[in-house]
Amino acid sequence: MKKFLKIFVLVIILLVAGVLAYTYISFNSYSPADPEVEVDQAKLQYFQNSYSECRNAFVLRADNLKEEFDSVEIFSRAVPSSVDKNLTIDFCYIPAVKENTKLLILTSGAHGVEGFVGSAVQQMFMNEILNNELLDEVGVLLVHGMNPFGFKNTRRVTENNVDFNRNCNTDKTLFTSENTGYNDLYGMLNPDGKVNTGSLKNGFFMLVAINKLLQESMASLRQAILQGQYEHPKGLYFGGNDFEPQLEMLGNVFQEKAENYETVFNIDLHTGYGERGTLHLFPNPIDDVKVKSALENVFQGEIIDWGDSDEFYTINGSFTDYIGELVSDKFYLPMVFEYGTLNSSTTVGSVKSLHNMILENQGAQFGYKSKKDSVKVKNSLMEMYNPSSEKWRSKVMNDSKKMLEQVMENYQEL
Repeated sequence: MKKFLKIFVLVIILLVAGVLAYTYISFNSYSPADPEVEVDQAKLQYFQNSYSECRNAFVLRADNLKEEFDSVEIFSRAVPSSVDKNLTIDFCYIPAVKENTKLLILTSGAHGVEGFVGSAVQQMFMNEILNNELLDEVGVLLVHGMNPFGFKNTRRVTENNVDFNRNCNTDKTLFTSENTGYNDLYGMLNPDGKVNTGSLKNGFFMLVAINKLLQESMASLRQAILQGQYEHPKGLYFGGNDFEPQLEMLGNVFQEKAENYETVFNIDLHTGYGERGTLHLFPNPIDDVKVKSALENVFQGEIIDWGDSDEFYTINGSFTDYIGELVSDKFYLPMVFEYGTLNSSTTVGSVKSLHNMILENQGAQFGYKSKKDSVKVKNSLMEMYNPSSEKWRSKVMNDSKKMLEQVMENYQEL
């Protein structure tokens, strides 16, 4: 009997050790496969390596449009900062050629580090898609780098640690919004102390997450974490205690350019969430039947996730909703393009994405144990929002071109 117990205990120990080893290795070596596509070198030209390079490339592409279209306006607005006097949001406006019926607003960089891909898509849009025929009744306003501090410093948030896409509204009651689910997770989401990527807690973060999943569903956890919170200024997904300084300035530009149009359509460009290499159509939930029908016509044949499935989430302080509030007298169509990177609809991909965010925010608030830890965390965040894979970049750019060509044609006919 004793021999049997010893063998049983040994088997249990080996099983536990095996599970721990598998969990540790699979989580820390996680790297989703790239889409099986050929690299398109022509599309890689639109990617640059810094905020200033992206900004210069955007302005140059915009300036080239003056040779093809009349009345092209290129202008910038400075974003106030206590640490950097060279932060701007850049605009390119091309009015409709014949009749001001519809306006498309194509925006990027609400989450700073996501601006690299957003800039590339906007450059491609200007260089390969815009033509006189598509602009007969459709005006276009391109807005580059709405969160230039995050863009320049490869952070998702603003100088004030604010998630700009949780900060947008015309009513300050936004900042009284409660998120009790987030508060329940606060300790896991916002650890104290310098980042040590080699600690046991970080190495086995997957087990921490699994423990939470045993208590709550992935859908409820995702919603609690990502919808935004307004109580913890140093915490993840902080929506602010007041509006960020660029919001009013952006609003003034949008209202001015939309004034003479009947319909306004915003596409806001984001990266990070969803299946790797896939362009997801992901608006905040829409109740208006006419708006949903119009979007289905514009994106004819494409899958739109209306934010009401377990795989997606809704947010407070959405930028696309904010534009709708500003142009409430217009027929307004909101859409978010989300380019997936880490297969975050899977459990491991979702937990890995969250862990990257936790470590980056912890490092920004409390520092890093070593230079190696800093480099590792910052590289992981960049890869999560701006993958260096040429296959990934080729896929999302070609998909974007196809989608935006279709969108412009269908929007014109709407």
